[in-house]
Amino acid sequence: MVISFFQRMLGLLAFALFLSVATLAQAQDQSEHQATKMSSSEYLQKLQYAQLYEQQRDPTNAMRIYGELYTVNPNDVSVFEGYVRSLIALKKYDDAEHVVNQRMKVDNSLETLLLSARLEAWLNKRPEALAAFQKAELHANAHDCAALFPIVYAMMDVSYNQDALQLLDQMRKNSSGDADICSSQIAGLYLRLGQFDRASSQFIQILKSGEGNVGMVEQRLAEYLTDSLSRETVLSSLEKAVLAYDSNPANGGVTRANLRLLAWLYEERKDYTKALATIVQIDDMHHAENENEGPELLQFADRARSEGALEAAAKAYTEASRRMNTNHVQGYYASSAQLGSLKTWEAYYLASSAPKDSIAALVSQYETFAASEKVNELSLDALLHAANLSYSPLFDLPRATKDYEALSLRDHSMNDAMRDALFRLVDIAFADQDFPLAESRMQHIDDILSRIRGLDDKEIRNHLLYDRALEQYYRQNFDSASVLLQDVASDAASDYANDAIQLSGIIESANAPGSVASLKRFATASLLDQAHQYAQAEADYRSMIDTQFNSPLADRAALRSAQTLVALGRPNDAVRELDSMQSRMISSPLLDVAAFQEAEIVDKNLHDKARAQKMYEDFLERYPNSDLLIDARERARKLRGDAF
Repeated sequence: MVISFFQRMLGLLAFALFLSVATLAQAQDQSEHQATKMSSSEYLQKLQYAQLYEQQRDPTNAMRIYGELYTVNPNDVSVFEGYVRSLIALKKYDDAEHVVNQRMKVDNSLETLLLSARLEAWLNKRPEALAAFQKAELHANAHDCAALFPIVYAMMDVSYNQDALQLLDQMRKNSSGDADICSSQIAGLYLRLGQFDRASSQFIQILKSGEGNVGMVEQRLAEYLTDSLSRETVLSSLEKAVLAYDSNPANGGVTRANLRLLAWLYEERKDYTKALATIVQIDDMHHAENENEGPELLQFADRARSEGALEAAAKAYTEASRRMNTNHVQGYYASSAQLGSLKTWEAYYLASSAPKDSIAALVSQYETFAASEKVNELSLDALLHAANLSYSPLFDLPRATKDYEALSLRDHSMNDAMRDALFRLVDIAFADQDFPLAESRMQHIDDILSRIRGLDDKEIRNHLLYDRALEQYYRQNFDSASVLLQDVASDAASDYANDAIQLSGIIESANAPGSVASLKRFATASLLDQAHQYAQAEADYRSMIDTQFNSPLADRAALRSAQTLVALGRPNDAVRELDSMQSRMISSPLLDVAAFQEAEIVDKNLHDKARAQKMYEDFLERYPNSDLLIDARERARKLRGDAF
């Protein structure tokens, strides 16, 4: 009886196990059946998911979905390529090799052969990799170098550089029409292998074929000059090779192609002195061959100027202008060279704090150019530069007035030059404290705007409105000034909105019976500032700081006082003033401005870089929410020598 019971239990268990296995097998069959019967919409959706995972750099999930799709449709090229990419990204080279070998049974294209060769190389199967590359070469049936480039690049991708070099060298010998392109690739490989001398020799051989190959050589070199560690070595090796070749009489002397490469090389090294000397040599060759001189010098001058090499640019402009005039190349280009030279000397003088005598002489050159120049656009540009230099830094108001007025008489439009001249004449009237003249000049601007139809004059009118408010402020008509400023401040897109808001803030903070006296003194000092009467302005600011310490404008007076002290050549006194403000006016909302301004003076006027760096770093800690934070961080990093 007992035995019978256990026998029945075992039978039931066996039957249950059978049912479980059968159910599992049936479920698996259904799953496989469903996979092979995946709808097109589901298939497309999964493909999109796989591609999205790839974009998100999630190769694991991408591989999972691509693998599922590959099982459904191994002939889908997008699925095959995505699956292999994901396997390679996960370094599953064995699995990728298997998939590619399966593919090669139906697709023996060059791309598949090269993919197979790469995988064999990554699996350290060098004989198999070389065999695959050889199959690819036979498949390409190459009769020229260009057809071999995909194979060469694939070899380089797996660091088979010597094999790639051998392949290209062999093809170059058999090449019929693209030997220079082949040689360029070979030279690039030499660079990649660190064989710089051989690369240089190869490039020189390419240049022997003609000047038209210079661009190709420069492009090939540029691809390999991004590594700062090898950059100087490559350029030095190339310079040595070119100079050695040109100095050998057997090679026929200096060629323009080699000189052009040298000039490019010097520009890459930022050696503008040597670059200019080389460009002059090229221009001399133009002269010897009765070709136009100057354009290449002009082009070099533009580049040098844009890269901050002002002295070299100025010399290049001057030389280009001289050669164009000597060879009777008149017109726009010769004039542009001459004006470019003047502008570059201007930038050089201003950057180097040149003596005022040098700047005054440059103003005379601008005026002479404007008087003799027939192209009105260039003449007006020269007059504007002359007038701007006279106004600042020379502050020669009569001379500036003469040039601004000459410009306005020669132009009847409202272009940028005309607008700048007219508004600067208003500034000069303010500096002379001649308010009727200022009003007359502003009315003149208003009349021009009324005459010119179709002019987008919104910003000009904002400027005009702000100047009228400024006049009322200087004349201490504060209520009138406030009304005018409101219209400008309300236009958030205007360049003058911030200026209007600041001036409104000054007026509103002190335009009350108890503090209006300090506002009047502040306005008087501001007008003296405009007139460059710095000693009198500083005395007024000093009086406000000492006698009206609790005035709402005392902190602004301290900032202005520091600025006038710098203008008076007393930067140490300015630093002390700002330091005192930060310790005495601890409730001022302008303490961050004072700290930043103090660091600027130490940096730019006292030239104490270490002290300025510390001050900028202290500023970053003390005022983390300041609007000046980005500027302070940038200057601290620059003084610290950080690389950007």
